[in-house]
Amino acid sequence: MLFAGCSKNNEDNKTLDADFVLETVQALPYGEPAALTGTITSNTAVEKAVFTGAKKAADGTYTLVGEAQEGAVEGLTASVEFFADSKDIDAIEVVLSAGDASKAFYFDAPKVTGEAKGDVWFNDSATFYPDNKVENHENNAEKYPDEFTGAGSDTKSFFSMHGVNVNGKVEHILSLNDLLAVDGKNASFCFLNCLENTAKQPNQITFIGSQRGYMFSGMRKSSLGGGTTGRQCDIYQYGNHQIKDDNVDYNFTMKYVRGSWAGEAYHKDLFETVDKIFLGLKNAKTETNLEKLKAFYALGEIQKKLDNSTLGETEEPTSLGGKTYLRKWVNAGNGNKLEEVVRAGDYIVIRSERKVEGEENPRYYYGIMQIVMFEGDDSKCFVEKDGKKFIDTEKAYDLFMKPVYLDIKTQCEFTK
Repeated sequence: MLFAGCSKNNEDNKTLDADFVLETVQALPYGEPAALTGTITSNTAVEKAVFTGAKKAADGTYTLVGEAQEGAVEGLTASVEFFADSKDIDAIEVVLSAGDASKAFYFDAPKVTGEAKGDVWFNDSATFYPDNKVENHENNAEKYPDEFTGAGSDTKSFFSMHGVNVNGKVEHILSLNDLLAVDGKNASFCFLNCLENTAKQPNQITFIGSQRGYMFSGMRKSSLGGGTTGRQCDIYQYGNHQIKDDNVDYNFTMKYVRGSWAGEAYHKDLFETVDKIFLGLKNAKTETNLEKLKAFYALGEIQKKLDNSTLGETEEPTSLGGKTYLRKWVNAGNGNKLEEVVRAGDYIVIRSERKVEGEENPRYYYGIMQIVMFEGDDSKCFVEKDGKKFIDTEKAYDLFMKPVYLDIKTQCEFTK
């Protein structure tokens, strides 16, 4: 590949006595890594190599259009997993340095191909509160005598993987009032305390029989308003607004990944795969375009390793599975085959399947949520009767408004 050497020199910098040849760059896919390698010629031990996307002008000068990406130097070889972070890139700048001496080299590069596939959203202290029953005409006609009236709620109980525009800002942690304003657009899940049918009048309270306690529920009407979920009050029509199936993140699923505490139900390979992806992003920043591209790509490993059937893999297909709901306990209402499902430290892998007009195949977005803590201590809510442990209905009221804390790292669509 042709190259031009250009020393970076000022009063504080010396010009490094070195040459560098970059191997031919075959392709630069946008937002994906391309392995770049080159050979150093120098009598001085080069300590550092920085690669940056550039654009070549008609007069032969170069302008940097990407962010600096530090490579690795091993002997006389410099290499990097280079992410094309600008569609304007048609050249690569490589700066070699040793001490206070440096030298820049420029190389032609192929046109960047492809488009950005999405954005990312990270929050290591995402907080969701299981809301009390939201009063409305359906469940308290004496207080709200007119149909389609009710209190609404500002409690942050809901999550949107793709985000919702609230007062000009994209938000992912939302209240019922936030979602009613957009008729449920992009709503992914609700964190709740499963206890009673919230459509009933005060003199008709009906407790859910088999299920009880903390739960993540998808946002479909059949899910939130289901007989073993009990959030009918969230899907009620308030004024002219209502959470609607046509608007929510309809094909949103959750897959729990338990730690070794689960004994025989612990799947070591699955946990270690998810754990490695998550820990690789634990301290990642998502402020710059390059950081976002790298994070989006890293989260894409979920699809490649655990759900590659969605990529058309047929020889060794994998399927993530997952459900539209996830309970902390199963059968905590009656104690029949009681099972603890998740604890703090466990992971929840999330997936959203989105159909785009004009595209034959759906797009898939993935994320990982680590459960940091359940503030509500549900162990204090269990009682035992006839040899069975279950959550007592009266004690269960103590679990409302005590949040779950999640560390969330997820892909998402670009929100308009």
